[in-house]
Amino acid sequence: MLTYIIRRIIYTLPIWIGVYGITFALFHMRDPIAIARVHMPQAPDAALKAWVRNNNLHLPRFVNLPADADTVLVDGKKHPELASKSIFYSQFFLGFREIITFDFGVDKNRQPISESIAERAPYSLSVMLPAFLITVTLSVVMSLFLAYFRETGLDVGAVLITVAMMSIPVPVYLLLCNWGFGKYLKLVPVYNHVLLPILVSVLAGLGGQVRFYRTVFLEQIEQDYIRTARAKGVSESGILFKHVLPNSLIPILTSVVMSLPFLITGSLILEHFFGIPGMGDMMYTAIYSQDFQVIKVMVYLGAFLYMIGALLTDISYILADPRVVLE
Repeated sequence: MLTYIIRRIIYTLPIWIGVYGITFALFHMRDPIAIARVHMPQAPDAALKAWVRNNNLHLPRFVNLPADADTVLVDGKKHPELASKSIFYSQFFLGFREIITFDFGVDKNRQPISESIAERAPYSLSVMLPAFLITVTLSVVMSLFLAYFRETGLDVGAVLITVAMMSIPVPVYLLLCNWGFGKYLKLVPVYNHVLLPILVSVLAGLGGQVRFYRTVFLEQIEQDYIRTARAKGVSESGILFKHVLPNSLIPILTSVVMSLPFLITGSLILEHFFGIPGMGDMMYTAIYSQDFQVIKVMVYLGAFLYMIGALLTDISYILADPRVVLE
């Protein structure tokens, strides 16, 4: 397994480099002075050029060529010190070194982004982790229940309800919770409280999860080994829990494990709407204030966590089914 994990990590490196390259092109191919003007709209040209220089945006974008040391760069100055630097002394490679060493730099307010992530990640987990556990548990239990009562009026009604839940966008759930708990029930504060975002997250994800798990269970019920077990006198509940559920774990694990990275990155809409100072709110604030460094870091972090989730998904297959061999 260790050999497989190492090989998978090596395979994912080009993907991460590709994500970095695309993100770099989106944020760094603009005029550096225009980027500086976003941060300091009323600043004079001298201040803008100083900002460009302080943020290393005057450096060559991809490679440091000998001619760059004798050229007036975008900050309005020559930089003869570039002649003593390597060919990799450029925005692209310096930024890549920062990413692989998890040195995320600072935001617009000169606050270390790594410290902000360490402060905000627990808030996102306090919302996303309970919502994730509740959604998965309810989805599996309800799907097994519907599989037991398949092709009955209860099953048809539940399918209609889940389809309706899937069709309702998240902002509608937000407004309903704000209206119900803010105007009538008033059991918990609407703002800066984790209960309502957890409730909205569960409602928004439950319909799709139940539909998916129900389909997986029904597909297993149609298999020949289930007919054999039923012919041997195994009860319907025994078939569901002893045969259907264990043999449905691989598609369930694919859905569950791939969702784990998003527990850290949080939800942009939920956190901003309910005033939760988590990673999603951090991303919203960065987009609203055009804090490009924070946006880049969040994109890199999301890609990294997604690749870790894909690796964990493959490893979880072995735990679910001993017949699976990682080669």
